[in-house]
Amino acid sequence: MIKQYRCDVFSKVDSYLKKLQSLKRDIRYYLDEEGLLRSSGEILEYRGIDPTVCGVDGAYAISKQIALDVVGIAAVAVEGLPPYEKRLWEKPHHIAKIFPVEHKSKTSTLATGLMFSYELELATKAPHNVVFIDGSLTTHLIKTGMSFSILDSEDIPSTLRDIYIERAEDTLKNYLKVVTSPKSDQVFAGVPKYSSRNEICMHLIENYPELLKVIPLNTYNDKALLSLILKPEEIVGPIRLQKYKEEGKWHLSGKTQMAKFIGPHYEDYVSRIISALEDLYVIYYKPSSSQPALRVEIPKNVAKNKARLSLVIKALQDQSKFPGIIEPYPLYLADLFVKHLGGALSEIKDIVLSDLAVLDLEMNPVDVLLAMHEYRSVGGYE
Repeated sequence: MIKQYRCDVFSKVDSYLKKLQSLKRDIRYYLDEEGLLRSSGEILEYRGIDPTVCGVDGAYAISKQIALDVVGIAAVAVEGLPPYEKRLWEKPHHIAKIFPVEHKSKTSTLATGLMFSYELELATKAPHNVVFIDGSLTTHLIKTGMSFSILDSEDIPSTLRDIYIERAEDTLKNYLKVVTSPKSDQVFAGVPKYSSRNEICMHLIENYPELLKVIPLNTYNDKALLSLILKPEEIVGPIRLQKYKEEGKWHLSGKTQMAKFIGPHYEDYVSRIISALEDLYVIYYKPSSSQPALRVEIPKNVAKNKARLSLVIKALQDQSKFPGIIEPYPLYLADLFVKHLGGALSEIKDIVLSDLAVLDLEMNPVDVLLAMHEYRSVGGYE
């Protein structure tokens, strides 16, 4: 079975690479003709640019114990490596919260919403010129809407519900700031590790349908295509971020709950956020021959402004050329930090059990061990 699986995988990869190799020159020619393929030097006309950079990532973990659930939510912001010893932070910034809550079926949904809320808070407070946020900027919209939608549900912990309501308006404010990047000397950019989006592939199909006769571009994503097409230091884009046909218009769910907990002015936030999402653009950047192309989502006022786009490209150059690391360095470090959250919850449980052992409490130790027995763990790294 394993042998057959290996043969099937090898056969599919081999077929894809051979077809792509035969079209590589044509695809590069088409992208160049469309003005989408450029070297980084064509954009970096402003010499002496040295942007400060940070990366933001988040995680949540749920320790499902017999008596209760323990929810851990964390967001971490890490400064990038400064090319010329210029630092704004002495150490990473973080938000970490631990909540003992009752068993509820939709705890993970609200935990995800809070995680993104904390990420957005750290991102908007960062003083850096370029702030990389792990994941697609549209994912924050989806998860934020899902969290609002369940605020009236009985299937969420009351503690998390109260905290999310308290943070609701600030979450929308921070998200709006991220997707608009209003300050001329600061850029927020989403950098998903994985994406099935295919704006470039669909653009090629629409303008050069003959490509489909050789390779099924409609079944591949842009990252897979451009990682093999681009040369080091080349960029494709900017191109407008496209919605999938089934998505229709961008929308933010949970509007009834927003009106209830934020007030009538929520409509202003929603309309401005949706307008900003309609103007999101995408670029792909290839750091080196051994690294995949990076997908970077940016607002229109960055994509169409050469000086601001130069900040993003220079930040990618400075932070993305480390062997074995396939994302900007500060995002890599932030990811390493937050993935320790699940283990931290187990350590906290052990500390609590140790404390109970030395306290003079009228408790049956067996009952305590049973109550805090962990029978399932849930983790999220969005």
